[in-house]
Amino acid sequence: MSRQKILLSWSGLGREPFTFRGGKSEPGAHLQLLRDSEFSGYFDRHLLLAVPETLADSERLVRELMAIAKPVPTEIRLLRLANPTDHLEIAYALARFFEEADIEARLLDHDLYVLLNAGTPQMQTVWVTLVTQDLLDLKIIQTSPASLAQRSGTPVARLVELNMTGWATLFRRLQERQSEG
Repeated sequence: MSRQKILLSWSGLGREPFTFRGGKSEPGAHLQLLRDSEFSGYFDRHLLLAVPETLADSERLVRELMAIAKPVPTEIRLLRLANPTDHLEIAYALARFFEEADIEARLLDHDLYVLLNAGTPQMQTVWVTLVTQDLLDLKIIQTSPASLAQRSGTPVARLVELNMTGWATLFRRLQERQSEG
């Protein structure tokens, strides 16, 4: 079995496939990544995680994604969450999802990427926690609206390096200052 590049993401309520910024319609995070960036055509498969309340939005997003020049086979996976802003509930749901998907399709034998921007801020925090605590081997991708990426000189989509040792260096003086008090 060859390793596949699999994208994981959450669907959002009413924010995809397009979003409004500054009174104008712009591509949402999924279109930025899969259509407008160097990651276009990069992934072998896309698992779009959704809650029942976002199913209609997820289906609309999948239709839009299938219409792009290099579509990625996308499958919607429903996860049951009573509260999509509860970190612990999200973590439990993701743990069950990964266990089931690994039994079903050996998911953990593939290269897994996560689109960070999609879903609630709490969902985003859980992804970051899974990576920084070395709980799962995931590569995180962040997108930026084209206007902000152009202004800052960064790509529309990029891999995010969550090197906590490097971050500790940035805050070392502040840590030392706190330990003085």
